Parts: sequence; structure tokens; C-alpha cells
Amino acid sequence: MKKRLLAIAVMASLAAGLAACGGNESKPEEASSAGSSSTESSASDETASAESKDKVKIGFSQCVMNHPFRIAMVDSFKEVVKNYDDIEPVVVEGDGDVQTEITNIESLIQQGCDCIIVSSLSGTSIYPAYQEVYEAGIPLVIAASGCANEDEEAYNYYDTFVSTDEVEMGVAAADYANELLNGEGNVVMIRGVVESTNSLNRYEGWNSKITEYPGLNVIAEQAADWIRLTANEVMANILQANPDIDLVYSENDEMALGAYEAIKDAGREDEIQIISMDGQQDACEAIQEGSSFKITITNNSTMDEAVAAAYKLAHGESVDKRIILPYEVVTPDTVDEYIANNF
Repeated sequence: MKKRLLAIAVMASLAAGLAACGGNESKPEEASSAGSSSTESSASDETASAESKDKVKIGFSQCVMNHPFRIAMVDSFKEVVKNYDDIEPVVVEGDGDVQTEITNIESLIQQGCDCIIVSSLSGTSIYPAYQEVYEAGIPLVIAASGCANEDEEAYNYYDTFVSTDEVEMGVAAADYANELLNGEGNVVMIRGVVESTNSLNRYEGWNSKITEYPGLNVIAEQAADWIRLTANEVMANILQANPDIDLVYSENDEMALGAYEAIKDAGREDEIQIISMDGQQDACEAIQEGSSFKITITNNSTMDEAVAAAYKLAHGESVDKRIILPYEVVTPDTVDEYIANNF
């Protein structure tokens, strides 16, 4: 009996040992399963990281968003980048203050942009931000805004300047003013922010050509900072001081429209014709209506070329230092076609 009991005890002990061994074997399987999950997660993270590295981050700093032309540029940028599968766009919008612009550009630098597009109206005041981009080793595209000339240090800070030829736009404005006035008349000039490159270039073009038309006399010249309301106030004062005005040349449509309202309020729209620039819709509608608003010269707001240049630069390719966009002259004869194709 004792032997039998001993045998049973031995067998029970062996069974327990086998069960224990069986339980231990399941643990490596569980560990292996956990390890597989960790590996899959790591692989997923690496794939996501690789996809992120394949994308290029392109930043766009717009100086102000209270102007139709600047809004159109941002809208165009957002649409154009959709044509690229590997662009990660970042847009920062300013309030017309240069310090805000600089802060926005610094933010794009900190976000690790592969290329930065800047559109500014702040003249040389924005150049320190251009320098920061340059020193960060990030390619810089200047779009429809201030850029330095070759004799300035800031000329080295940007890779390309994409814009219509605003000097030529100024020349065209002088030609059409002469044509509208048949070579003789008194002209009022409404300027934007006078230290901005946009204003300087348009002013240079106008003045280089107006010397060929001695019968045209600029009797008043005032800045209205690109703003419609400011131009309305400026023009109202000019009208009171000058009973004989034949034409207003405004450096953008917003100011021209403000001046136009002042002219209408004074009951002098039959006396005074208007030439302007940018080609925005309400200016074209005023031309289409047959008003005293006669011509607007378009400033190209499309961002296709700027984005294409930024994309190349982000990939280490070179681009031309100057990329010129086309402009159109919108007159009563061409306004129907222009509106149909562009708005």
C-alpha cells in the first residue's frame, strides 16, 4: 500500500511539473506577440516620418488682408499648392504692421519651412526679416512686393523676385493718360505707401515717360497708403483746392475707387477721368458701366510662378533672379472679355 501511495505521489508530482512547464511556454509566445506589436508601431512611425520628410514645407507671409489684391494672392496660393502632392503649405497673415510681418516670418523660420514666400508693402523696413531667412539657410521668394536693387546688401537675401513689371505699368499709365487727354491736361497723382517698392516702381515708370508729354501737368501729388477711405479724404481736399482737374492717376484701384467716390460727391465726374492699377473686380465694373473710370492696368495676383519657384528652391534647384509676370490693360473696349476670363 505504501509503495502504491508513493507511486501515485510521484506521478502527481510529475504531472504538476509538466503543467508548470506548459504554462511557462505560453509566456514567450505572449512576449513575442507584444514584441511584434511594438515593431509594427515602430515601423508605422518610421513610415509616417519618411512621408513627412518627403514633403516640402512652403510658407507664405502676406502683409495685409484688407486689400482685394492681397486676398486674391492668398486664395491663389492655397489653390496652386493643391496641384502638388508633396507640398505642406503654411500661411501667415499680417495686419499692415511691419513688426507683425517680421514676427510672422520668424514663425515660418521656426516651423522649419523649406522655402518662404514673402509679400510685403513695408519697403526697406522688412529687410531685417529677409536677412533672418537668409541666415537660416532658407530660400526666399519675394512676390509682388518690395525687393532690394543690386547695389543693396539685401539683394543677396532673396533667391528670386516674382512680379509684374511695375515700372512698365507706370509707363503704360502715362501713355494712356496722354491718349485720354489728347496731349494736354491737369493731372492729380494718388500714391500708395511711397517708400514701398510697388509705389516707387510705378512712380519711376510714370515719371520716365511723362517727360515725353509736356502738355500733361501734375498739379497735385499725395499719398493715400493704398487705402480707399484715405484716398477719398485726400481727393476731397484736392478737389476743393483745384477747380481744374482733367485726370486722376492712382497707383492702385482701391485708392482710385475712393477718389472716384469723392469726385462723384463733388458732382465733377463728367470733368475728371481716372486711370488706375491692379485690375480688381469693382474697378472693372466701374469701367464696364461707362463711368469716368477709364482704365486699370492689371497687377498679376496669380501665385503659380511663385509656388513653382519655391518648390524648385526647396529641392535645391536654381531659378532666375527675376521672374516677370504679364499684365493687361483693361479699357472699355476690353473689359467684357477681361471680366469673363478673370473673375
